[in-house]
Parts: sequence; structure tokens; C-alpha cells
Amino acid sequence: MNRFFRDAIASGVLLSAISAAQATPIYMTADFSGGILTTNGLANSLGLQQTSTCSGCAAGSVSGKVLFDQSLIPGSGTGTVNIALAAVTGASNSTIFDIDFGSRPLGFEFGNGDVLGGPSIQFNNGVFNGFFFVKDFVADGKTYELSMQGANWTMNWLKSNSSSQLVAAGYLNVGNQGLTSQAYFDPSLPATELPNNRIPEPTVLALVMVGMLGIFMTRRHKQTYAAA
Repeated sequence: MNRFFRDAIASGVLLSAISAAQATPIYMTADFSGGILTTNGLANSLGLQQTSTCSGCAAGSVSGKVLFDQSLIPGSGTGTVNIALAAVTGASNSTIFDIDFGSRPLGFEFGNGDVLGGPSIQFNNGVFNGFFFVKDFVADGKTYELSMQGANWTMNWLKSNSSSQLVAAGYLNVGNQGLTSQAYFDPSLPATELPNNRIPEPTVLALVMVGMLGIFMTRRHKQTYAAA
């Protein structure tokens, strides 16, 4: 019976450690970028130009950063999934989500007012596919709407309740290379580059080691008993 209880305890500790590892959030920071495909009307007054005609200049740039829970990324074959971004202890709003357009620049971040939807990070079959974010904003006395749907975004001037005019449209770089400079986020420690690895919490690692040690000692005891 003693050996049975030792086996059960060791297995239980190991299973608990594995469950904890699966449930523990793995917060990551990352950069993303994009471009401006189309400009019209008021785009120039907002500091926006087409990326193709303004290569390397601020007016043709789109860039941002995001903080997300890597443990929530869905697997392949799951289709398109939006995961709402949320406040994280120790992280500023601009760390959680921040995006800038053009040379003025037009900047939007987590926690802004007049957000009609999002921000959510989007994955398609487990791969980064952009964001879902809809927000009204005012510039130079005019009201605009920024709409981000996955890899595509548009800015429209809301001329009235029933009419609008396209100001600019563009894209985000998505796919396996869409999120760059990925780093593990711990507010108590400097960011550590983490290109491809997942780092569990130290307590989870300790539980795994205890579970493995328990199994090792049980097997050693069985071998000693058999030799006797």
C-alpha cells in the first residue's frame, strides 16, 4: 500500500504541475507594422501618404506594439479567432496596445474612449492575422472612424449620420513573421527576448521537478526492493 500511495502522490503532483503550466498566462510583448495602400481627400491633412510613394518616410508608416497572452492562442484548424486584449498588472495602456499612423502621428492605444469594438488580437488557424478595433476620433474639428478588421484597416471621414468618405486604407504585416521583437513580459523584471520558446512560471517549474523527483525515488525504491 505504501508504494501505491507514493506512486499516486508523485503522479498527482506531476499532473498538477502540468495543469498549472497549461493554465498560467504567458504574457508576451511584440511589435507589428503595416503600410498605407490608398489615400484620398483629407489624408494629407492627417499626415498620411501611400507607403509605395513615401518609402521610408514617416507619412507612409504604420507601426505599433501589443501585449497578449500566448497561452490563449488557438491551434491550427480553428479558423479566425479574436482574443480580447485586457489590462495586465504592471503594464501601461500603451504597452497593451498602441498603433501609430503617418507623420503627425495618429496614435491609438488600449483604454481610449469612443471605442466601438475591441481592441482584440486576431489569429487565423493559430497564426497572427491582425486586430479587431473600431474607434471614432476627432482631428481638426472633423470626426473620423478607424476600423481594423484582421489584416486590413480603413479610415473614414464621417461627414454626417448617413454619409462618409474614405480617407485612407492599408494593411498590417501578418503571418508567422507579423509579430516581431517578441519578449516575455514580467513587470518585475526587464523584458527577455523569447523568439520561439515558452517560459513557465518558476513555481510551475518547481512543481514539475518535485513530481519528477517523486517518480524517480519511487522507481529507485522498487529497484532496491527487487535487488534485496
